[in-house]
Amino acid sequence: MFKEKLKKLKADLKVWNREVFGDVNQASKEIHKRLDELDTHDDEDGLVESERDEKKSLFAKVTESKAKQEAILFQKARQSWIKQGGLNTKFFHSTVKWRRERNQLHRVFDNNK
Repeated sequence: MFKEKLKKLKADLKVWNREVFGDVNQASKEIHKRLDELDTHDDEDGLVESERDEKKSLFAKVTESKAKQEAILFQKARQSWIKQGGLNTKFFHSTVKWRRERNQLHRVFDNNK
């Protein structure tokens, strides 16, 4: 019974994901296509004020789209890490140690001297 409920939830979440987020990669391609169109139009005739505003909003959307793509990749990597974490503990432990070492500050330089 519980397994069936989880399957239904998964299907509902997939539908919700498509409705709310859509295909992030496809949206990014469409944004870049429109930006290319505006750039071509700008090179030929110049842009009117509304097209310049659209171009600015498209640049903001590109930044947002990249952030979404990065978040998705981060979540997939974390999911993979969790799934495989028990399989190769020595590898994951050494990775964590390396990351901690890399993120530590060993010394601070003062450029004002």
